[in-house]
Amino acid sequence: MNNSTKTIYKLKSPHRMRFFAATGHRTGAEQVRKRPPRSGAMLILIAIMMIGFMMAVAFSVDIAQMHLTKTELRTATDAASKAAAATLAETMNRSQAIKRGREIAAANSVNSEPLLLSRRDFKFGNAKPSKTGKFEFRQGGQPYNTVKVTGRRVKQSRSGAVPLFFGGLTGVDLFETESTAAATYIERDVVLVVDRSGSMWGSKFRDLISAIKTFTETLEETPVDEYVGLASYAEYGSTDVPLTPNLYRIDQGVRSLRLGGWTSVSRGMQAGNQIMQGGRNARYVERTMIVMTDGRHNRGPDPELIARQLHENKIMIHTITFGRDADQQRMRKIALIGGGRHYHADNGIQLKEIYREIALTLSTIMTQ
Repeated sequence: MNNSTKTIYKLKSPHRMRFFAATGHRTGAEQVRKRPPRSGAMLILIAIMMIGFMMAVAFSVDIAQMHLTKTELRTATDAASKAAAATLAETMNRSQAIKRGREIAAANSVNSEPLLLSRRDFKFGNAKPSKTGKFEFRQGGQPYNTVKVTGRRVKQSRSGAVPLFFGGLTGVDLFETESTAAATYIERDVVLVVDRSGSMWGSKFRDLISAIKTFTETLEETPVDEYVGLASYAEYGSTDVPLTPNLYRIDQGVRSLRLGGWTSVSRGMQAGNQIMQGGRNARYVERTMIVMTDGRHNRGPDPELIARQLHENKIMIHTITFGRDADQQRMRKIALIGGGRHYHADNGIQLKEIYREIALTLSTIMTQ
C-alpha cells in the first residue's frame, strides 16, 4: 500500500507542477501585454504641465504689467492736472495751463514711455462743494477754478495702447486704460469793507485793528497768495488799498483810517466794488466782500439794493456786526442776498475769531 500510494503521488505531482507552471506563464504574459508604456505617458503629462505653468507665468507677468501701468498713469495724470490748475491760477490763461500740463505729463513715464496728452484731454470748469461736502465739477462753469485731465493709453491716443510682454501666448496683445484727475485751485479776490464812523472811536477801533491783523496772518498761512483790498466808510465810502498780495499793506491801511461821521453801509459797499472791478479776471477768480459795521445804516442808497447788484456780478458777501447797537437784522439780510454768511461779535475777542474763521474758509483746495 505504501508503494502504490507513493507511486500515485509521483504521478500526480508532475501534472500539478506543470499545470501551475503553465497557468503562471499565461498570467504573466497577459500582464505584460496589458501594461501601458509608463515612461511615455509621464513625458506627455510633464509636457502638458510645463505648458500650463508657462501660461500661468505669462499671465501673471501681464497682470502685473497692467497694474503697474494703471498706477503710473494715475500718477502722471494727477501731476498734469495739478500743474495745469496751478498755472491757470497764476496766468489766467488756458493755453498756458494746457502747455504746462502736457510738459509735466511727458516728464512722467507710463510703461517706460512718456505720457503724451492732447488738448482735448484737458477740460476747464468750476468746482464747488455740494451738500455732502464733495466737490462737483461743472465743465465750462465760471469762474474757472478746476482743470480736469484724462490720461489715456489706448489705440486712438497719442501714446497708444500698451503692448503686453506675453501677448502672443495669452492671445491678448494690447492693454488699454485711462485715468481722470481734477485739480481745483481756488483763487480769491477779497475786499474788506470796514466801518470808520464816529461810533468806532476808542476800544472798538483797536479791536478792529487787531482782528484785521489776525485775518491777514491767517491768510499768510494758506498755500496761495490771496489778493486783498480795503475800503472803508462813514457818510461816504473810500477806496483805501487796492487788491494786493502784500497783506502788510492792509494792516497799514486800517491803522491809517480817520474816524468820524455818519454811517452809509451802501456807499462802503460801492467803494468795495470799485476795488473789486480793478482786480483779476472774474472768469478765473472767486470774489468775496466782507462788510463790517458797529451801527445802523443812515445815509445813502439802500444796502440791500447794492447787495443784489453785487451778487449779480458774482460777488459773495459776508457781513459782520460788532456790538449791541449794530443792525443785525439788516446785515443778516444783506448776507443772505449776497450768498454769504452773517456773523455777530459782542466783543473784541469774538471779532478776532470771526475774522480768523472767515480767512480759513478762503483757503485753496486741491481735489480728486
